[in-house]
Amino acid sequence: MSSFLAAMCLLGLALASAINFTTVYEWDEFDFVWPSGADSSKGQIKPNFKQEEIVLQYMAVFGERLFLSTQKTYGINATIFWLPTNDTSTAPPKLAPFPSWEFHKKVNCNTIDWVSGMQADTDGRLWVLDQGRGYCPSHLRIFDLLNNDTTERIHQFPDKIVSHFDYHRWMHDIVLDKTTDDTLAYIIDAAGSSFLNIVVYSRKMDKSWKVKTPGLKWTYLALSANTEARQLYLTRFGCKELYSLSVSELKNKDGNATAEFIGKFTGHPYRMLIDSANVLYAVFYSKNYVSKWNISEPFLEERFYEVGELGAFQPFTFALDSTDTIWMTERNQSRDNTKPRHKLLKAAVGADSY
Repeated sequence: MSSFLAAMCLLGLALASAINFTTVYEWDEFDFVWPSGADSSKGQIKPNFKQEEIVLQYMAVFGERLFLSTQKTYGINATIFWLPTNDTSTAPPKLAPFPSWEFHKKVNCNTIDWVSGMQADTDGRLWVLDQGRGYCPSHLRIFDLLNNDTTERIHQFPDKIVSHFDYHRWMHDIVLDKTTDDTLAYIIDAAGSSFLNIVVYSRKMDKSWKVKTPGLKWTYLALSANTEARQLYLTRFGCKELYSLSVSELKNKDGNATAEFIGKFTGHPYRMLIDSANVLYAVFYSKNYVSKWNISEPFLEERFYEVGELGAFQPFTFALDSTDTIWMTERNQSRDNTKPRHKLLKAAVGADSY
């Protein structure tokens, strides 16, 4: 078979595996659930902001609520919002701050400053990673969604684990490893050193520690569903390579872990997730498609979803729920649009969150 025919066969397989998405909501512009009596003319509660600066980053789903985090935007204090997944209205919903505007006021270090990672577990907890700001250290905040969104725990990372100096830390991305008697969180700290620290947090012990991977600096991660031999998949900023390491190596406090090269993507990934059927999904900077790969098989990247020109640096974000549905946002900044346009999409994939 010629190389051209082989390439066409592979393309046919990839396209055949594509899944049809349903559009749930569309936004020409985002609006928010402002406090009662908010007056934009006062410039305090409902200030002016630029729509093009609202970039969706992380997503989580639990029950009938979908949670979205955004980049820090001038004029809007909050960086985490929620919306209903079962709204029957045709109008796109307003984004409601989670859990309230009060949690995002910049009055002290006990509020939420900059959400840089987010996961919902099967027990109704929302784990929120806060990068912090200036003199306010990074922390992990766990909300109890089944108890009126109350704060179950706040874990401030010790200075020896995550630097309390703003320029010596870069916290982002979090995955959860539920064991028989504990839930562990694995977090990226892409500080400016020659190695990267993977930060591990134990909910049972309420303690955190770091594991070094000498010579390699990670920025994004995903966790496999196989509890017997669970693997952490990692990529590096500005690189297409995919690596993995055994989570058993992350149990050694202040130890080292060795990563193994897996394969090379067609783009630079900035978000990944793995479903319960061991399918890894990845989105890429400035690309108009989403890829997938079954980690139980030799590395082969396939197109999972593809659209026309989007023109966005971070065009997608996604999450899986417990009903075998993948939820995904799409950001459009193509030249024929004067303002960004966002869509919320969903599709049945036959597998749920890891």
